[in-house]
Amino acid sequence: MAQASMPGVSPQSSVSSVGSAHHSSSGDSWDDQRSSNHQSDRCITDQSSSEEMEPSPPSPPPPPRVYKPCFVCSDKSSGYHYGVASCEGCKGFFRRSIQKNMQYVCHRDKNCVINKVTRNRCQFCRLKKCFDVGMSKESVRNDRNKKRKDKTQSLEKHTLSYNWTPEIQTIITTVREAHMATLPDMGKLPKYKVKNAAEQRGPTDIELWQHFSDLCTETIIKIVQFAKKVPGFTTFGTADQITLLKAACLDILILRLATRLDKESDTVTFINGMMLSRTQMHNAGFGPLTDGVFTFAEGMQKLLFDETEIGLMCSICLVCGDRQGLEDIQRAENLQEPLLEALKAYSRRRIPDDPQRFPKMIMKITDLRSISSKGAERVITLKMELSSPMPPLIAEIWEKQNEALS
Repeated sequence: MAQASMPGVSPQSSVSSVGSAHHSSSGDSWDDQRSSNHQSDRCITDQSSSEEMEPSPPSPPPPPRVYKPCFVCSDKSSGYHYGVASCEGCKGFFRRSIQKNMQYVCHRDKNCVINKVTRNRCQFCRLKKCFDVGMSKESVRNDRNKKRKDKTQSLEKHTLSYNWTPEIQTIITTVREAHMATLPDMGKLPKYKVKNAAEQRGPTDIELWQHFSDLCTETIIKIVQFAKKVPGFTTFGTADQITLLKAACLDILILRLATRLDKESDTVTFINGMMLSRTQMHNAGFGPLTDGVFTFAEGMQKLLFDETEIGLMCSICLVCGDRQGLEDIQRAENLQEPLLEALKAYSRRRIPDDPQRFPKMIMKITDLRSISSKGAERVITLKMELSSPMPPLIAEIWEKQNEALS
């Protein structure tokens, strides 16, 4: 340890004087003082190190969570809901009851005991107790309004993020008007069922076929009227217009029919209001195509198509560049592209929470192609089942598709 220098004395003289005065009392006193100071420094250092090395006592564990009892049924509450401490079960029960304006009946004295075990036995008394303990009807309504507002804001944000151009809006408006102008108002159309039809599948029923073929002819005329209103369709040459119409006619017919499926009665409604069951469709001439058409219609309903989307899908099927015999392929591709963009924009604006919906919609066109191919095969067997020739328009459409297959 280095020796300390005294004030006014050089280090050399200090060391020299300490060495020469080894036997003097002053020297002994100085050495004793140095030793005492040194020991004192060591004690302080040792004490400090000891304090630093000693581990701090462990933190006390957090107090256990205290669950307040549900004010309604005394189960563990999950927080304050609609003004009182309540469990998830009573919270959900109260919300549903208010939102759906439920009216319950007590089969006893309207004074049932409501607890964790009995809460599901009497809905009337459970709801009464919800009100008695202070649950607020207004809180439910405010909560619902907030969710609606948040959903609206999310929709607006998503809509603004997509490039909705004036051109897209024009296409959507034009196609929707064309589609609706060539369809009857199904809500006002009187519906009827065909009587005396077979209840089991069998060969083609001539009477049903007559009904169906008349409707098909009328539907084809409506499809031609629709096609002429589709943006850009009339810019094709006459030969290409006929090619596109013949190729897409069955696709469009099935698309329009798919929106009029009633799953509960397992029927489809035609444009004159005639309702045919699955069995009647089979016997009317669809034969083995029937189940495929109904399955396709069920898939369409799961995607929640509206009439605007159906119109755009029909337009996309109509203006398709890969139809056999089409001359102006580039024109078809150029016209189809904005129709696809319009469907994408409209479908995403309408149902923004399902990003996979648009690809699924386009996949339905592939399903249509498969059904149409089978339709071309069906015409061959149907001709053998009929005692009279097909109506000219139907024969021309189906035979054209049969030529495309061969």
